[in-house]
Amino acid sequence: MDVKSFLRTHRDGLAVLLSVLFLLGCSFSIWRSASSFDENFATLQPAGSAKAPAPPEKALEIDNAMAKLRQPPHWTFAGRSGLFVPEKHFIGANGLPTTLETTEVHPPVPNEWLDQFALPIADADVLTQDPDEDGYNNLEEWQNHTNPTDKDSHPPFLVRLKMKSFTREPFRLVFAFTTGDTFGVNTSDLKAPTQFLRLGDMIVGTKFKLTNFTEKYEKNQYGTD
Repeated sequence: MDVKSFLRTHRDGLAVLLSVLFLLGCSFSIWRSASSFDENFATLQPAGSAKAPAPPEKALEIDNAMAKLRQPPHWTFAGRSGLFVPEKHFIGANGLPTTLETTEVHPPVPNEWLDQFALPIADADVLTQDPDEDGYNNLEEWQNHTNPTDKDSHPPFLVRLKMKSFTREPFRLVFAFTTGDTFGVNTSDLKAPTQFLRLGDMIVGTKFKLTNFTEKYEKNQYGTD
């Protein structure tokens, strides 16, 4: 078989073989170029000085700024009213809306005192509340200039004493006359006989005793003694 006949018979196989050899050559060339890329690229870079590190204080400022950026934003508010936090309103004694700036919500206690100790000014019974549970309500704490949120700061116990009852009774005894060292004592309703007593004697029917006598004069309606 001559060469022409061989090539004609195995034409397809030879084409595949040549393609494989071509691809192998290309792959080898690409691998060789890639392996020497870093070395060749380094030789092309201009020589220069290394970048100086940032000063420590600058680096600290950058770290703080980055930390703030990572934190979620928060609305801050330092007053009683604003764009997003409206001022508190209350219904006053006249039935009309009022604010802390214009009305004393719980007289006689000032709004500033309630706000100073963070007491619930919106509660109707705030003056009778006892947040520190020391036995004294907020009104008593304000009246005695004590701290309503500190159990060790409270009014004196004397302020808790209250009058339970009150009865008015007229004094029934009347000094009638004196003769020497003898004194006459009557009752205002004249239902008991006159008692003739001396200093040191007990007045019958009472717990009183004659211990001293001082003579005094007072003009009557006619201007005489």
